[in-house]
Amino acid sequence: MKNKYILGLHGFSSNSKREMHNSGVCIVKNGEIIAAVDEERYTRNKNEGRFPIEALRDVLKISGLKASEIDIVAMPDKSPLWQFKAVTKYAIQTYFESGVFLNNYLKETYRCTDLKRYLPYNLKHAKKVYVEHHVAHASSAYHTSPWKRATIITIDGMGDFSMSGITAIGESGKIKVLKRLNGFYSPGLFYMIITEILGFISGRHEGKVTGLAAYGKPNKKLESIFEEFIEYDTEKSDFFSKHIAFEINDYISKKWKNGFNSNTGGNSFNEEEYLAQKEKQLLSFRLPLKGFSKEDIAYAVQKRLEDVVLQHIRNTVKQTKIKNVVLAGGVFANVKLNQKIQELDCINNIYVFPAMNDSGLSVGAALFTEYNVLKSDFHPTRLKTVNLGKEYTNIEIQQILDEENINYVMPKNIEKEIAELISKGKIIAHFNGRMEYGPRALGNRSILAAPTNKTINTSLNKRLNRTEFMPFAPAVLEEYAKDMYKNWEANNVASQFMTMTFDVTEKHKQLAPATVHVDGTARPQVVRQYDNSRLYNIIKNYYELTGIPIIINTSFNIHEEPIVNTPKEALKILKQNSIDILVLNDFLILR
Repeated sequence: MKNKYILGLHGFSSNSKREMHNSGVCIVKNGEIIAAVDEERYTRNKNEGRFPIEALRDVLKISGLKASEIDIVAMPDKSPLWQFKAVTKYAIQTYFESGVFLNNYLKETYRCTDLKRYLPYNLKHAKKVYVEHHVAHASSAYHTSPWKRATIITIDGMGDFSMSGITAIGESGKIKVLKRLNGFYSPGLFYMIITEILGFISGRHEGKVTGLAAYGKPNKKLESIFEEFIEYDTEKSDFFSKHIAFEINDYISKKWKNGFNSNTGGNSFNEEEYLAQKEKQLLSFRLPLKGFSKEDIAYAVQKRLEDVVLQHIRNTVKQTKIKNVVLAGGVFANVKLNQKIQELDCINNIYVFPAMNDSGLSVGAALFTEYNVLKSDFHPTRLKTVNLGKEYTNIEIQQILDEENINYVMPKNIEKEIAELISKGKIIAHFNGRMEYGPRALGNRSILAAPTNKTINTSLNKRLNRTEFMPFAPAVLEEYAKDMYKNWEANNVASQFMTMTFDVTEKHKQLAPATVHVDGTARPQVVRQYDNSRLYNIIKNYYELTGIPIIINTSFNIHEEPIVNTPKEALKILKQNSIDILVLNDFLILR
């Protein structure tokens, strides 16, 4: 059963009425992720959820495969019948526990129970495997972690229409589910609801709330209100919230129903239609928060999320007695929460799958199929890279530059040249090698800059048309990380992929103030030479010039757009004056 090509695919067919996000495709063979990409990079629609036809074409091309060579297609989310039973089970449980009857939600969910999932004709020969949503999340984290035994915890908004997460044990490659969490009490939806109330777009701007929270202050009255909003039941090992259940049945069901435009056959999400009504919605949350500042509300929601999730983590580790913890699901995109988890005395170490949101489901479904369906031998190996997308050759790039009549130079030592330009205050967009998979740019599709001037957070965000409350992230040489971040250790796998914050040292504050948040934290990418030699050498050269082993690394995109995918998209941003200099592989281009 070995040597099977498994294609992980997250996304439904084009006639599906389901709300989707972060669709994508990967290819796995013998447990190795050969390629993985998100559909948003091709459609240029952030968090794209349509059937990932462009991503499918590209992963086959990247892998050098024909569709006929794919043996298995692994898809997250179970069959409609399985989902129907799960929704009914948790709706009944919710009614008896909270008194909320989910009639609207049930009606909208049951509309989808007859949907079939169609694959392109060239994949119809392949065996199909359907993997539970949160089991796919669990597999993405466990099967890319360095541990043979691990506690597995997933939490997001909701999966399979009914669950907000699972707890499980990973043992020698096998995943044993211990508990499924009731999605109608979801802490992920809790944070999303407050994101909307604060005027942001839920499912997209939760990171802004996390950043804004640092500007807020503790408020006893707010704390009491948020304790009413959501709690954790240790005996049931689950969250509880009648407020969330009520809004799922009221506002979220309306948003789902009204968010589809009947004029386009039921498969086009009309964001303006429900946003226009949102001030009249979510009143069970909105009214108690009236009169409080946005900053204090953000502080309160962040604290309450941390409180209930940390209770859940402690309770789960107490049950499993395994102190290495792997995490996935959109809630663990919250880098401040992840820091709090790492600091728990019951934890040895944590690992967050870099594509912790639903873009990670394709990989999770494929890896679960590899180790729990095909039952391949599992040899835990630390994930080395997320550079799993397409790359362009120098020949391809030169052809594009010549076609567009773009002037360029090719320095003898491009890494040293980039470092020198950064030291002179230039903003460098760096497009090199294979594109990153997941939400973070980790050097290959990044904007690089000096970390010495705090005002860069205002000036560069203005040029990129962004509104952010958290400063840019630092990329730091591994050998200096311990001097820069309190409690950082070389075995801290989460820091490699920019998935958690650390309290910074005084030395870091002095050397790289632009990367320090108002609460004294930073979200570092710790760079090792054997993971990304190009980025490592750029920082090394910058250190030799300045004595600072840190540069700014932020994603190469403008506001509300996905990370750039092609050289032409990169050139467009250069022409818009959003950056000073563009590097395409070994080509350096000035404005």
